[in-house]
Amino acid sequence: MTQPSSVRGTMLSSMLYLLLGGLLAISVHLTLDKVIQAQAKVAHEVNVSGQQRMLLQRASLFATAYLYSGDIAAKQTSLQALGEMQANHQHLLNPHYNALKEGHTSPMSFDLQQLYFTAENNVNEQLKAFSEQIYHALNLQEQKNGAKLDAKVLMEMAYTPLLNSLNGVVRQYESQDSERMATLRLVQMVVFWLIVVILFVGLLLILLNAKKQHQKTVISRILNRPSDQSNSMFSHFAFELSATKLIATAHRHNESMSVLAFDIDRFPRILANHGQDVADKVLTRVADTLLSTCRESDYLGRVADEKFVLLLPRTSAEQALCLANKIRLHFQQELANTHLNEISLSVSIGVSELAGEDSILQHIISRAEQALGREKNEGGGRVCLA
Repeated sequence: MTQPSSVRGTMLSSMLYLLLGGLLAISVHLTLDKVIQAQAKVAHEVNVSGQQRMLLQRASLFATAYLYSGDIAAKQTSLQALGEMQANHQHLLNPHYNALKEGHTSPMSFDLQQLYFTAENNVNEQLKAFSEQIYHALNLQEQKNGAKLDAKVLMEMAYTPLLNSLNGVVRQYESQDSERMATLRLVQMVVFWLIVVILFVGLLLILLNAKKQHQKTVISRILNRPSDQSNSMFSHFAFELSATKLIATAHRHNESMSVLAFDIDRFPRILANHGQDVADKVLTRVADTLLSTCRESDYLGRVADEKFVLLLPRTSAEQALCLANKIRLHFQQELANTHLNEISLSVSIGVSELAGEDSILQHIISRAEQALGREKNEGGGRVCLA
C-alpha cells in the first residue's frame, strides 16, 4: 500500500532537515577540532620561540658569571639553559627537515626560512656558533695562548646579532599566529552563517509544510464529513480504490461510465493574490456546491489541490454532458453574484467516458483534462467533451 502524498512529503522534508542538521553537526565538529589543533600548535610554537630569548640570556649570563667567579652552579645553570635552547631549536626545525627528507614542501613559511637560514639572519648558524662559544667558555676557560676568553665578546654575541634575530623569529611566529587566527575567525563566520542558512531553510520547509498540511486538512475534512445527501465522499486514496472497483465492474458488466473533471478557474492567481486562507475558502465553497448538485449515485473526490473529479457509474458521455451543463449553470446562477473576498467563482468541466482500454482512473481523467486544455483560450465556466 502506498503512502499518501502528504505523509511522504512530511517524511521527505523531515529527512532532509535531519540530513542538513547532521551535516551541520559534522562540519562544526570537524571545524572545531581543526581549530583546537591549529591553535594548540601555534600557541606552542610561539611559546617555544619566546623561550629561546630567555634561554639565550640565561645561558650567556650564567656563563659570564662562571668566567668571572668560577662558580660551578653558574656553569651547570648555563649548560642546562643551553641544552633546553638546543632542544627547542631542534623541535622548531624538525618539521622542516622531515618534510625536505621525504621530498615534501616545508611547512615552515618562507619568511621563517629566511630568518633561520639566509645569510642576513641565519639564526640556525648563529645558534651553533653561540653554543660552541658557551661550551668553549665553560669547558676550556683558557684558550691555547693562555688568555682567558673575553666575557665581553660572549655577551656581545648573545645580545647583539643573535638576540635580534631571535626577536625576529618570535615576531614572525606571532604574525603567523595572527594570520591563522584571522583564518579561523573567517571559518567561524562561515560556519555561523551556514547554521543561519540551514535553520532558515528548515524554518521555510516547516512553514511551507504547515501551510500545505493545513490546506489538506481543510479539504480532507470537506471530503470526509457527514452529509445530508448519500453521495460517496472520499479522500484521494479511498477515491482511487473506489474508482478501480467501479471501472472493473463497468468492464465486467459492459456498462458505461463517465467522469467529470472540475478545474477551478484562475485558482493559482487566487492563491497568489489572496493567500492560503482565501484559497481554502474557495475550495470549501466549490466542494459544497458540487455536493449539492451531483446525484446520489455519484462519487466525488479530490485529485489535486484545486481539482475535483466526479465519477458517474452507468452514465454515457451524452448523459454526463447534460449533468456537466446542469452543474455549470448552477455555478453561474448561484455563484455569479456571490463574491468571496471580491472573487467571482467559476469552474470549467471536462467530460470523458470510459473506453475499453481504460484500466485506471487517470486515463479517463487525462482525456477530460486534455479537452479542457484544448479550449483554455475560451475563458472560464466552460464544458468540454473529450
